[in-house]
Amino acid sequence: MDVLPVLDSELRKVLWGLASEFAYLAVVGTSVIPPCSLLRRRLERVVRPELLSLLATKVGGDVPDVLLNSALGMRLGGIPKCELMYEALPELYQLCVALRLRGREPMYKVVSEVVVPLAVSASAAGYEEGDVLLASYRAAAYRGERDLAAVMRYFDRWPIVARF
Repeated sequence: MDVLPVLDSELRKVLWGLASEFAYLAVVGTSVIPPCSLLRRRLERVVRPELLSLLATKVGGDVPDVLLNSALGMRLGGIPKCELMYEALPELYQLCVALRLRGREPMYKVVSEVVVPLAVSASAAGYEEGDVLLASYRAAAYRGERDLAAVMRYFDRWPIVARF
């Protein structure tokens, strides 16, 4: 069984899940996180090291050290060497450092350090879900009408509210 399609699907699921939770917070106009939310789970459970390795492979695939280190990380489940990622994409480096240092903390405590680098890295890797996550996060964090309108193009209001 090939690992890439499984990790690709899992990464898309995490990106859509986080985007829908931020969309929920923006639509409802609250900052109260629902009890079964991804934002209540530990960071290392949401953004697993294998997913970080997948992003590093897609973004920094031109650099042989990053490609080799990330391929091993996808297969073995470890965090790639963060210093190698600084050259590929600084946001990926930030995400790697946050995962390494604060991985055991709940996602809501490290959301400002993780969500933007995750969304930018996913967008750079070619995932449309990264753009959706960034728009949803901005709509929830800054409560702007323009951001909320962008989010509503991706989500229907009532299924988001009914989910939680």
